[in-house]
Amino acid sequence: MYLPLHNGSERKYIIKIPVKKLSLFTVSLPLFAFILCVLITMYKDFESANNTHCKVPNVFPSISASIGNYEPQRTIWRLAIYSHAPIRFFIIYLRWEYYRSIISQSCAFVVNLAVSLNIIENLTLLGLTHWTSSQNYPLHEICFKTFIAASMFYMFFTCMMLSKYKRRSTQTKLEAYSIKMKWRAFFFNVGSFTFAAYFFLRHNKLCEPYVYSMFGLSEYIVVISNIIFHMTTVYDLKRLFIYFSRSGFVIE
Repeated sequence: MYLPLHNGSERKYIIKIPVKKLSLFTVSLPLFAFILCVLITMYKDFESANNTHCKVPNVFPSISASIGNYEPQRTIWRLAIYSHAPIRFFIIYLRWEYYRSIISQSCAFVVNLAVSLNIIENLTLLGLTHWTSSQNYPLHEICFKTFIAASMFYMFFTCMMLSKYKRRSTQTKLEAYSIKMKWRAFFFNVGSFTFAAYFFLRHNKLCEPYVYSMFGLSEYIVVISNIIFHMTTVYDLKRLFIYFSRSGFVIE
């Protein structure tokens, strides 16, 4: 499909890996790590994680506190992000080839722009993980702002490409479902980030009880909607396999 290789089904191979399962495993790592870190923080570090400058009661810790301020949460998150990063960049390449195969050639610039934004998104995710807000706030802030902007624009351009600029006008039910899930994840992501910004500013200005918790909850939805968007890769690359043999591996 993507590379001029021999038919994998006709050649001897040691291992055959469906790309859809590899994609699901890749996005599941940060999802489960995120959930685990939040639960551990709420159980073990509840008081300190919910302590803010105005000393009002809260119930949900921020993401930064959950994944970057305490152990073993910090180590769990870093292991998940660092270990899944190489596979994630490999899947970016597969998605790039997929977009090039189905999007009109007149939109090649948009395809490359979307993939570039996806690369920036993943690089800044590594930066967010390496430089926590408590250890190096300036670099953490730069990575956070860049991550949010790159991820949102990547989602938008991807949704537009797949909705408007495909080479063929017809689409399968699975393709239609994938596009619908992408749009929903994108709107949830933008909406939850808007609420997060509102609650953060309101908390800093008025110091009301539980407003910072609403900020934290909105952050959770930002993360989960982002992961759901990337999880739709399972539908896009459903028919792709990686064949490992003694002479190397092929992708078909």
